[in-house]
Amino acid sequence: MSATVAQHPRSVPAAPRRPRHVRRAGHAGRVLAILALSATVLAVPAPAQAQAAEQVAVSLGDSFISGEAGRWWGNSTVSAAAGCTRGGTDRAAYRKRLICYYDPQRVYDGTAVHGEGTGCHRSDVAEITGLGQAGLTPVNLACSGAETRHVINEAFKENTASQAELLAQVAATQQVKVIVLSIGGNDLNLSGMLRRCAALYMAGDKRSCASAGEGDRFLAALPAVEQQVTLAVEKIRQVMSQASARSAGYRLILQSYPSPVPSPARVRYSEGGGGKATMRTLVGGCPLWDADFDLMHDTLAPAIDAMLRQVATATGAEFLSMLGAVEGHALCEQGTSQAGPLDDAAKLGDTMEWVRYGTAGAKISQGHQQEAMHPNAFGQQALGRCLLALYRNPGTQPCNAGTPAQESDLPHSTARTYSRSARTAVPR
Repeated sequence: MSATVAQHPRSVPAAPRRPRHVRRAGHAGRVLAILALSATVLAVPAPAQAQAAEQVAVSLGDSFISGEAGRWWGNSTVSAAAGCTRGGTDRAAYRKRLICYYDPQRVYDGTAVHGEGTGCHRSDVAEITGLGQAGLTPVNLACSGAETRHVINEAFKENTASQAELLAQVAATQQVKVIVLSIGGNDLNLSGMLRRCAALYMAGDKRSCASAGEGDRFLAALPAVEQQVTLAVEKIRQVMSQASARSAGYRLILQSYPSPVPSPARVRYSEGGGGKATMRTLVGGCPLWDADFDLMHDTLAPAIDAMLRQVATATGAEFLSMLGAVEGHALCEQGTSQAGPLDDAAKLGDTMEWVRYGTAGAKISQGHQQEAMHPNAFGQQALGRCLLALYRNPGTQPCNAGTPAQESDLPHSTARTYSRSARTAVPR
Protein backbone atom coordinates (compact mmCIF):
# COMPACT_ATOMS: atom_id res chain seq x y z
CA MET A 1 0.00 0.00 0.00
CA SER A 2 1.12 3.53 -0.64
CA ALA A 3 1.81 5.67 2.38
CA THR A 4 -0.11 8.56 0.82
CA VAL A 5 -3.41 9.27 2.54
CA ALA A 6 -6.27 10.37 0.31
CA GLN A 7 -7.43 13.75 1.57
CA HIS A 8 -10.94 15.07 1.69
CA PRO A 9 -11.13 18.38 -0.21
CA ARG A 10 -11.18 21.44 1.96
CA SER A 11 -13.33 24.42 1.01
CA VAL A 12 -10.68 27.12 0.92
CA PRO A 13 -12.06 30.39 -0.48
CA ALA A 14 -9.97 32.11 -3.11
CA ALA A 15 -8.17 35.27 -2.05
CA PRO A 16 -10.31 38.34 -2.90
CA ARG A 17 -9.20 40.13 -6.07
CA ARG A 18 -8.12 43.70 -5.44
CA PRO A 19 -10.62 46.19 -6.94
CA ARG A 20 -9.43 48.15 -9.98
CA HIS A 21 -9.71 51.51 -8.22
CA VAL A 22 -7.41 50.26 -5.46
CA ARG A 23 -4.70 49.31 -7.95
CA ARG A 24 -4.83 52.81 -9.41
CA ALA A 25 -5.08 54.65 -6.10
CA GLY A 26 -2.22 56.04 -4.10
CA HIS A 27 -0.78 54.57 -0.91
CA ALA A 28 -3.44 56.09 1.35
CA GLY A 29 -6.24 54.79 -0.84
CA ARG A 30 -4.74 51.27 -0.82
CA VAL A 31 -4.49 51.27 2.98
CA LEU A 32 -8.12 52.36 3.41
CA ALA A 33 -9.34 49.73 0.94
CA ILE A 34 -7.36 46.95 2.64
CA LEU A 35 -8.71 47.97 6.04
CA ALA A 36 -12.25 47.89 4.66
CA LEU A 37 -11.75 44.40 3.24
CA SER A 38 -10.25 43.19 6.53
CA ALA A 39 -13.18 44.55 8.51
CA THR A 40 -15.57 42.71 6.22
CA VAL A 41 -13.81 39.36 6.77
CA LEU A 42 -13.58 39.80 10.53
CA ALA A 43 -17.27 40.70 10.73
CA VAL A 44 -18.31 37.16 9.69
CA PRO A 45 -19.35 35.34 12.90
CA ALA A 46 -17.99 31.83 13.62
CA PRO A 47 -21.46 30.19 13.66
CA ALA A 48 -22.09 31.33 10.08
CA GLN A 49 -18.81 29.77 8.99
CA ALA A 50 -19.76 26.46 10.63
CA GLN A 51 -23.16 26.48 8.95
CA ALA A 52 -21.45 26.91 5.59
CA ALA A 53 -19.87 23.45 5.90
CA GLU A 54 -21.19 20.98 3.37
CA GLN A 55 -23.72 18.46 4.70
CA VAL A 56 -22.56 14.97 3.78
CA ALA A 57 -23.64 11.34 4.04
CA VAL A 58 -20.77 8.89 4.48
CA SER A 59 -20.76 5.20 3.57
CA LEU A 60 -18.34 2.83 5.28
CA GLY A 61 -17.72 -0.87 4.94
CA ASP A 62 -17.60 -3.46 2.19
CA SER A 63 -18.68 -4.24 -1.37
CA PHE A 64 -22.41 -4.25 -0.69
CA ILE A 65 -22.28 -0.53 0.03
CA SER A 66 -19.25 0.50 -2.05
CA GLY A 67 -21.29 -0.12 -5.19
CA GLU A 68 -19.72 -3.37 -6.36
CA ALA A 69 -21.35 -4.65 -9.60
CA GLY A 70 -22.86 -1.23 -10.29
CA ARG A 71 -21.31 -1.53 -13.75
CA TRP A 72 -24.17 -3.76 -14.91
CA TRP A 73 -27.81 -3.19 -15.86
CA GLY A 74 -28.74 -6.80 -15.15
CA ASN A 75 -27.29 -9.85 -16.86
CA SER A 76 -27.04 -11.08 -20.44
CA THR A 77 -25.60 -14.06 -22.30
CA VAL A 78 -24.72 -11.82 -25.25
CA SER A 79 -21.04 -12.23 -26.11
CA ALA A 80 -18.47 -9.53 -25.48
CA ALA A 81 -18.54 -8.19 -29.03
CA ALA A 82 -22.19 -8.55 -30.04
CA GLY A 83 -24.12 -5.32 -29.60
CA CYS A 84 -21.10 -3.78 -27.88
CA THR A 85 -23.02 -3.22 -24.64
CA ARG A 86 -23.87 -6.94 -24.11
CA GLY A 87 -27.60 -6.54 -24.47
CA GLY A 88 -27.44 -3.04 -23.02
CA THR A 89 -26.20 -4.33 -19.66
CA ASP A 90 -22.58 -3.10 -19.67
CA ARG A 91 -22.43 0.52 -18.56
CA ALA A 92 -18.66 0.54 -19.11
CA ALA A 93 -19.04 -0.13 -22.84
CA TYR A 94 -18.63 2.46 -25.56
CA ARG A 95 -18.06 2.43 -29.29
CA LYS A 96 -15.34 4.33 -31.13
CA ARG A 97 -14.90 4.03 -34.89
CA LEU A 98 -17.04 0.88 -34.96
CA ILE A 99 -14.86 -0.78 -32.30
CA CYS A 100 -16.25 -1.74 -28.89
CA TYR A 101 -14.29 -0.73 -25.80
CA TYR A 102 -14.89 -1.55 -22.15
CA ASP A 103 -13.59 0.83 -19.51
CA PRO A 104 -14.68 0.04 -15.92
CA GLN A 105 -13.43 3.46 -14.83
CA ARG A 106 -16.50 4.94 -16.49
CA VAL A 107 -18.44 3.45 -13.55
CA TYR A 108 -15.88 2.85 -10.78
CA ASP A 109 -13.64 5.82 -11.56
CA GLY A 110 -10.18 5.44 -10.02
CA THR A 111 -11.27 2.44 -7.92
CA ALA A 112 -11.68 0.10 -10.88
CA VAL A 113 -9.44 -2.96 -10.89
CA HIS A 114 -6.15 -1.94 -12.48
CA GLY A 115 -3.47 -3.72 -10.48
CA GLU A 116 -2.54 -5.58 -7.34
CA GLY A 117 -4.13 -4.22 -4.17
CA THR A 118 -6.80 -2.20 -5.95
CA GLY A 119 -10.47 -2.53 -6.80
CA CYS A 120 -12.63 -0.87 -4.13
CA HIS A 121 -15.26 -0.61 -6.90
CA ARG A 122 -17.02 2.50 -5.62
CA SER A 123 -19.61 2.94 -8.35
CA ASP A 124 -21.51 6.02 -9.43
CA VAL A 125 -24.80 4.33 -8.47
CA ALA A 126 -23.67 3.14 -5.04
CA GLU A 127 -26.36 3.02 -2.36
CA ILE A 128 -25.18 6.20 -0.62
CA THR A 129 -26.05 8.28 -3.70
CA GLY A 130 -29.70 7.76 -2.81
CA LEU A 131 -29.32 10.33 -0.04
CA GLY A 132 -28.66 12.98 -2.66
CA GLN A 133 -32.45 13.29 -2.78
CA ALA A 134 -32.34 14.41 0.86
CA GLY A 135 -29.96 17.24 0.01
CA LEU A 136 -26.85 15.48 1.26
CA THR A 137 -23.57 15.10 -0.62
CA PRO A 138 -22.57 11.41 -0.76
CA VAL A 139 -19.03 10.53 0.35
CA ASN A 140 -18.17 6.90 -0.36
CA LEU A 141 -15.31 5.49 1.73
CA ALA A 142 -16.38 1.83 1.49
CA CYS A 143 -14.25 -0.73 -0.31
CA SER A 144 -15.00 -4.08 -1.88
CA GLY A 145 -13.40 -6.83 0.17
CA ALA A 146 -13.11 -4.78 3.35
CA GLU A 147 -13.32 -6.46 6.73
CA THR A 148 -13.99 -4.90 10.13
CA ARG A 149 -10.26 -4.31 10.66
CA HIS A 150 -10.20 -2.10 7.57
CA VAL A 151 -12.84 0.10 9.17
CA ILE A 152 -11.12 0.16 12.55
CA ASN A 153 -7.40 0.56 12.01
CA GLU A 154 -6.00 -0.86 8.75
CA ALA A 155 -5.55 0.57 5.28
CA PHE A 156 -6.90 -1.46 2.37
CA LYS A 157 -6.63 -1.17 -1.41
CA GLU A 158 -7.21 2.43 -2.57
CA ASN A 159 -7.93 3.47 1.02
CA THR A 160 -4.41 4.30 2.18
CA ALA A 161 -5.69 4.79 5.72
CA SER A 162 -8.38 3.00 7.70
CA GLN A 163 -11.93 4.01 6.93
CA ALA A 164 -12.21 5.43 10.46
CA GLU A 165 -9.23 7.71 9.78
CA LEU A 166 -10.75 8.83 6.49
CA LEU A 167 -14.03 9.51 8.29
CA ALA A 168 -12.16 11.70 10.77
CA GLN A 169 -10.78 13.74 7.86
CA VAL A 170 -14.26 14.25 6.45
CA ALA A 171 -15.75 15.16 9.84
CA ALA A 172 -13.00 17.73 10.40
CA THR A 173 -14.16 19.88 7.48
CA GLN A 174 -17.74 18.88 6.69
CA GLN A 175 -21.00 18.46 8.55
CA VAL A 176 -21.60 14.72 8.74
CA LYS A 177 -25.35 14.14 8.90
CA VAL A 178 -25.41 10.36 8.55
CA ILE A 179 -22.96 7.45 8.50
CA VAL A 180 -24.05 4.15 6.95
CA LEU A 181 -22.10 0.97 7.70
CA SER A 182 -22.22 -2.41 5.93
CA ILE A 183 -19.66 -4.84 7.34
CA GLY A 184 -19.13 -8.40 8.53
CA GLY A 185 -19.68 -10.44 5.37
CA ASN A 186 -15.99 -10.61 4.52
CA ASP A 187 -15.04 -11.46 8.10
CA LEU A 188 -17.31 -14.48 7.60
CA ASN A 189 -15.76 -15.11 4.14
CA LEU A 190 -19.21 -15.39 2.61
CA SER A 191 -17.86 -14.94 -0.94
CA GLY A 192 -15.33 -17.72 -0.40
CA MET A 193 -18.05 -20.07 0.76
CA LEU A 194 -20.19 -19.29 -2.29
CA ARG A 195 -17.23 -20.00 -4.58
CA ARG A 196 -16.73 -23.38 -2.89
CA CYS A 197 -20.43 -24.17 -3.26
CA ALA A 198 -20.32 -23.27 -6.96
CA ALA A 199 -17.23 -25.41 -7.46
CA LEU A 200 -19.01 -28.46 -6.02
CA TYR A 201 -21.95 -28.01 -8.40
CA MET A 202 -19.80 -27.39 -11.49
CA ALA A 203 -17.71 -30.45 -10.71
CA GLY A 204 -20.86 -32.57 -10.60
CA ASP A 205 -20.02 -33.41 -6.98
CA LYS A 206 -23.24 -34.56 -5.38
CA ARG A 207 -22.21 -33.06 -2.07
CA SER A 208 -23.66 -29.64 -1.40
CA CYS A 209 -22.16 -27.04 0.91
CA ALA A 210 -25.07 -27.75 3.24
CA SER A 211 -24.28 -31.47 3.41
CA ALA A 212 -20.56 -30.75 3.80
CA GLY A 213 -21.18 -28.73 6.95
CA GLU A 214 -20.34 -25.30 5.49
CA GLY A 215 -23.47 -23.80 7.00
CA ASP A 216 -22.69 -25.07 10.48
CA ARG A 217 -19.16 -23.65 10.33
CA PHE A 218 -20.52 -20.34 9.09
CA LEU A 219 -23.07 -20.07 11.91
CA ALA A 220 -20.44 -21.00 14.49
CA ALA A 221 -18.36 -17.99 13.39
CA LEU A 222 -21.16 -15.46 13.94
CA PRO A 223 -20.48 -14.66 17.63
CA ALA A 224 -16.84 -13.71 16.94
CA VAL A 225 -17.84 -11.54 13.98
CA GLU A 226 -20.54 -9.91 16.10
CA GLN A 227 -17.81 -8.77 18.48
CA GLN A 228 -15.76 -7.36 15.60
CA VAL A 229 -18.71 -5.46 14.13
CA THR A 230 -19.38 -4.05 17.61
CA LEU A 231 -15.78 -2.81 17.75
CA ALA A 232 -16.19 -1.17 14.35
CA VAL A 233 -19.31 0.68 15.51
CA GLU A 234 -17.54 1.77 18.70
CA LYS A 235 -14.58 3.04 16.65
CA ILE A 236 -16.91 5.16 14.54
CA ARG A 237 -18.48 6.54 17.73
CA GLN A 238 -15.01 7.37 19.05
CA VAL A 239 -14.04 9.20 15.87
CA MET A 240 -17.24 11.22 15.85
CA SER A 241 -16.88 12.13 19.55
CA GLN A 242 -13.68 13.93 18.57
CA ALA A 243 -15.18 15.60 15.50
CA SER A 244 -16.11 19.26 15.33
CA ALA A 245 -19.37 20.42 16.88
CA ARG A 246 -20.98 20.73 13.45
CA SER A 247 -21.23 16.92 13.24
CA ALA A 248 -22.62 16.39 16.75
CA GLY A 249 -26.10 15.48 15.55
CA TYR A 250 -25.07 12.73 13.14
CA ARG A 251 -27.02 9.47 12.67
CA LEU A 252 -25.32 6.09 12.52
CA ILE A 253 -27.07 3.35 10.53
CA LEU A 254 -25.93 -0.27 10.52
CA GLN A 255 -27.40 -2.34 7.73
CA SER A 256 -27.61 -6.03 6.88
CA TYR A 257 -27.31 -7.92 3.58
CA PRO A 258 -29.85 -9.07 1.01
CA SER A 259 -29.87 -12.71 -0.02
CA PRO A 260 -28.45 -12.71 -3.57
CA VAL A 261 -30.32 -15.92 -4.45
CA PRO A 262 -33.96 -17.04 -4.08
CA SER A 263 -35.29 -20.07 -2.27
CA PRO A 264 -34.89 -23.30 -4.32
CA ALA A 265 -38.59 -23.35 -5.20
CA ARG A 266 -38.15 -20.00 -6.96
CA VAL A 267 -35.13 -20.92 -9.14
CA ARG A 268 -36.11 -20.84 -12.82
CA TYR A 269 -33.63 -23.50 -13.97
CA SER A 270 -33.86 -27.16 -12.96
CA GLU A 271 -31.14 -28.54 -10.72
CA GLY A 272 -30.12 -31.33 -13.12
CA GLY A 273 -27.05 -33.36 -12.32
CA GLY A 274 -24.65 -30.47 -11.90
CA GLY A 275 -21.64 -29.77 -14.08
CA LYS A 276 -20.31 -27.03 -16.35
CA ALA A 277 -22.80 -27.56 -19.16
CA THR A 278 -26.04 -27.09 -17.21
CA MET A 279 -28.42 -24.17 -17.64
CA ARG A 280 -27.69 -23.03 -14.10
CA THR A 281 -24.00 -22.74 -14.96
CA LEU A 282 -23.83 -21.56 -18.59
CA VAL A 283 -26.98 -19.44 -18.81
CA GLY A 284 -28.07 -18.55 -15.32
CA GLY A 285 -24.66 -18.04 -13.76
CA CYS A 286 -26.02 -19.59 -10.56
CA PRO A 287 -24.25 -22.97 -10.27
CA LEU A 288 -25.61 -24.14 -6.90
CA TRP A 289 -27.43 -27.21 -5.65
CA ASP A 290 -30.97 -26.68 -4.37
CA ALA A 291 -29.75 -27.37 -0.84
CA ASP A 292 -27.35 -24.45 -1.12
CA PHE A 293 -30.00 -22.07 -2.44
CA ASP A 294 -31.95 -23.04 0.66
CA LEU A 295 -28.90 -22.63 2.91
CA MET A 296 -28.17 -19.12 1.67
CA HIS A 297 -31.71 -17.78 1.39
CA ASP A 298 -33.44 -19.40 4.35
CA THR A 299 -30.62 -19.89 6.88
CA LEU A 300 -27.47 -17.82 6.45
CA ALA A 301 -28.86 -14.49 5.24
CA PRO A 302 -31.49 -14.37 8.05
CA ALA A 303 -28.82 -15.35 10.61
CA ILE A 304 -26.50 -12.53 9.53
CA ASP A 305 -29.45 -10.14 9.60
CA ALA A 306 -30.29 -11.16 13.18
CA MET A 307 -26.67 -10.84 14.30
CA LEU A 308 -26.30 -7.32 12.90
CA ARG A 309 -29.64 -6.30 14.40
CA GLN A 310 -28.29 -7.36 17.81
CA VAL A 311 -25.19 -5.20 17.31
CA ALA A 312 -27.32 -2.19 16.37
CA THR A 313 -29.51 -2.66 19.43
CA ALA A 314 -26.53 -3.06 21.76
CA THR A 315 -24.66 -0.02 20.42
CA GLY A 316 -27.62 2.32 19.95
CA ALA A 317 -27.25 2.48 16.18
CA GLU A 318 -30.20 2.53 13.82
CA PHE A 319 -30.74 -0.74 11.96
CA LEU A 320 -31.73 -1.16 8.33
CA SER A 321 -32.61 -4.70 7.35
CA MET A 322 -31.74 -5.29 3.69
CA LEU A 323 -32.85 -8.92 3.81
CA GLY A 324 -35.67 -8.48 1.29
CA ALA A 325 -34.06 -5.75 -0.82
CA VAL A 326 -33.82 -7.83 -4.00
CA GLU A 327 -36.63 -10.30 -3.31
CA GLY A 328 -38.38 -11.01 -6.60
CA HIS A 329 -35.28 -9.94 -8.54
CA ALA A 330 -32.65 -12.30 -7.13
CA LEU A 331 -30.22 -14.26 -9.29
CA CYS A 332 -31.98 -16.92 -11.41
CA GLU A 333 -35.30 -16.14 -9.77
CA GLN A 334 -38.56 -17.00 -11.52
CA GLY A 335 -40.26 -13.98 -13.04
CA THR A 336 -37.00 -12.31 -13.99
CA SER A 337 -35.05 -12.48 -17.24
CA GLN A 338 -31.77 -11.62 -18.89
CA ALA A 339 -31.28 -9.07 -21.66
CA GLY A 340 -31.15 -10.14 -25.31
CA PRO A 341 -29.11 -8.67 -28.21
CA LEU A 342 -31.71 -6.03 -29.11
CA ASP A 343 -32.71 -5.01 -25.58
CA ASP A 344 -32.03 -1.74 -23.82
CA ALA A 345 -31.48 -3.28 -20.41
CA ALA A 346 -31.48 0.08 -18.61
CA LYS A 347 -35.23 0.31 -19.27
CA LEU A 348 -36.04 -3.21 -18.05
CA GLY A 349 -35.49 -2.86 -14.32
CA ASP A 350 -38.90 -4.26 -13.38
CA THR A 351 -38.18 -7.58 -15.08
CA MET A 352 -34.41 -7.93 -14.75
CA GLU A 353 -32.28 -9.67 -12.16
CA TRP A 354 -30.85 -7.19 -9.66
CA VAL A 355 -27.87 -9.38 -8.78
CA ARG A 356 -24.76 -9.96 -10.89
CA TYR A 357 -24.34 -13.58 -11.93
CA GLY A 358 -21.37 -15.76 -11.07
CA THR A 359 -18.63 -15.37 -13.67
CA ALA A 360 -18.69 -19.04 -14.58
CA GLY A 361 -18.31 -20.77 -17.92
CA ALA A 362 -18.80 -18.45 -20.92
CA LYS A 363 -19.43 -15.45 -18.66
CA ILE A 364 -15.85 -15.19 -17.44
CA SER A 365 -15.18 -12.71 -20.25
CA GLN A 366 -17.65 -10.22 -18.78
CA GLY A 367 -16.34 -8.15 -15.92
CA HIS A 368 -14.55 -9.24 -12.76
CA GLN A 369 -15.01 -12.22 -10.48
CA GLN A 370 -15.43 -9.92 -7.47
CA GLU A 371 -18.63 -8.49 -8.99
CA ALA A 372 -20.38 -11.87 -8.79
CA MET A 373 -23.34 -12.26 -6.42
CA HIS A 374 -23.55 -8.52 -5.70
CA PRO A 375 -26.43 -6.11 -6.35
CA ASN A 376 -26.02 -4.66 -9.84
CA ALA A 377 -26.98 -1.10 -10.83
CA PHE A 378 -30.69 -1.86 -10.36
CA GLY A 379 -29.94 -3.51 -7.03
CA GLN A 380 -27.74 -0.65 -5.84
CA GLN A 381 -30.50 1.82 -6.62
CA ALA A 382 -32.99 -0.33 -4.72
CA LEU A 383 -30.71 -0.26 -1.66
CA GLY A 384 -30.42 3.51 -2.06
CA ARG A 385 -34.20 3.91 -2.07
CA CYS A 386 -34.46 1.92 1.13
CA LEU A 387 -31.78 4.01 2.79
CA LEU A 388 -33.52 7.21 1.72
CA ALA A 389 -36.83 5.94 3.11
CA LEU A 390 -35.24 5.24 6.50
CA TYR A 391 -33.46 8.60 6.52
CA ARG A 392 -36.69 10.46 5.86
CA ASN A 393 -38.71 8.36 8.31
CA PRO A 394 -36.46 7.34 11.22
CA GLY A 395 -37.22 4.07 12.98
CA THR A 396 -36.34 0.45 12.35
CA GLN A 397 -37.93 -0.68 9.12
CA PRO A 398 -37.11 -3.40 6.60
CA CYS A 399 -36.03 -2.78 3.06
CA ASN A 400 -37.98 -4.49 0.32
CA ALA A 401 -37.91 -4.54 -3.47
CA GLY A 402 -41.24 -2.67 -3.63
CA THR A 403 -39.82 0.61 -2.32
CA PRO A 404 -40.87 3.22 -4.92
CA ALA A 405 -38.27 4.56 -7.33
CA GLN A 406 -37.15 8.18 -7.11
CA GLU A 407 -36.30 10.65 -9.85
CA SER A 408 -32.67 10.38 -8.72
CA ASP A 409 -32.39 6.82 -10.01
CA LEU A 410 -30.21 7.84 -12.93
CA PRO A 411 -27.24 6.03 -14.48
CA HIS A 412 -24.82 8.67 -13.21
CA SER A 413 -25.05 10.21 -9.75
CA THR A 414 -22.84 12.65 -7.86
CA ALA A 415 -21.07 10.43 -5.34
CA ARG A 416 -17.59 11.30 -4.25
CA THR A 417 -15.06 8.52 -4.32
CA TYR A 418 -11.54 8.35 -2.95
CA SER A 419 -8.89 6.92 -5.20
CA ARG A 420 -5.16 6.50 -5.39
CA SER A 421 -5.12 8.27 -8.74
CA ALA A 422 -6.49 11.47 -7.22
CA ARG A 423 -5.51 12.91 -3.87
CA THR A 424 -8.91 14.57 -3.47
CA ALA A 425 -12.47 13.37 -3.73
CA VAL A 426 -13.59 13.12 -7.31
CA PRO A 427 -17.15 14.29 -8.06
CA ARG A 428 -18.90 12.16 -10.61
